[in-house]
Amino acid sequence: MPAAIGLDIGSSTVRAVQISPSGRGHATLERVAQAPLAPGAVHDGEVVDPELVAMALRELWAAGGFKGRRVALGVSNQQVVVRQVDLPYLPDRELRQSLQFQVDEAIPIPVEQAILDYHPLETLTAEDGRQISRILLVAAQREMVQRLVEAVSRARLEPVLVDLDAFAMLRSLAPESSRGLLDEPDGELLIDLGSVVTNLVVHSQGQPRFVRILLMGGDAITDELEHTLGVDRDEAERLKAETGLLEPMELLEAHQAARIISERAGRFLDEVRGSVDYYAAQPDAVPVRRAVLTGGASRLRGLAERLEDALGMPVERGHPMQELRIGTVGLSHAELVDLQPDLAVAIGLALGAAE
Repeated sequence: MPAAIGLDIGSSTVRAVQISPSGRGHATLERVAQAPLAPGAVHDGEVVDPELVAMALRELWAAGGFKGRRVALGVSNQQVVVRQVDLPYLPDRELRQSLQFQVDEAIPIPVEQAILDYHPLETLTAEDGRQISRILLVAAQREMVQRLVEAVSRARLEPVLVDLDAFAMLRSLAPESSRGLLDEPDGELLIDLGSVVTNLVVHSQGQPRFVRILLMGGDAITDELEHTLGVDRDEAERLKAETGLLEPMELLEAHQAARIISERAGRFLDEVRGSVDYYAAQPDAVPVRRAVLTGGASRLRGLAERLEDALGMPVERGHPMQELRIGTVGLSHAELVDLQPDLAVAIGLALGAAE
């Protein structure tokens, strides 16, 4: 049976990746495709109209040549909460069974309306000798997940896994072979900057330490250009791509589009820096030594350099295909390189399904 396909349902595009697992050596990227979403189908990372999403998925499958209909899905929006929680130690099976009774005060979603999961971090010993399980708790609003599954099912696809986008990104951007690049226990910040939603993950040697979902992305710049300059969306996108983050700063005084882009990008940089500062203030935080940037909106010219200045650390471009052999995907090398920033989540979902 073919491995499940990683399916990333974004705010304006659906993307899918099929990977053939390998018992030895690298897995192979077999298929990559994407299709546009109708306006209003997804809002702020949440499926609003399941039928519109299903229509895009049918188009995606017709064009992509995927083998099979089993899919791994990702979620990332304001209906998802990730918290580090310490609980009395229990074996995994017992912990899962009792989770809903232990975490009701740790999340802002009523537990009866949430789907709960967790990622184990470590087992600690308290001062009184009791063992403590430290976990990353994930709570997703049940109705939001049901709408996602409904949309996929309407397209005659079979969901076999629902994962956190942040964990999928970690899987593709920090494969095992790259985890020795940082000294233990140094941390690395992964940033997936989308059109509407941005995922932040701090990890140490592949172990997630901190996750934050920001409801902000590249569309905020486009929307502001449209509104302030009175141009249509295509023109706003062209201005954003051509202008980027102009330097030196004195040029901004004579360039209205550049001022808008710089101001909106500055808000994003402040949020990322604030998230890193918040994490660094935690008692068990590991020092974050570098950042990796990916996502469609990360293409904004000058953003990586401004991010380096804001964070005071090196910022590198992410390479989610770094551990994959490339099969007959139907795209040229140049097309794959251009598409790579958009694929971190879809690739990570496919890799997760193959585990």
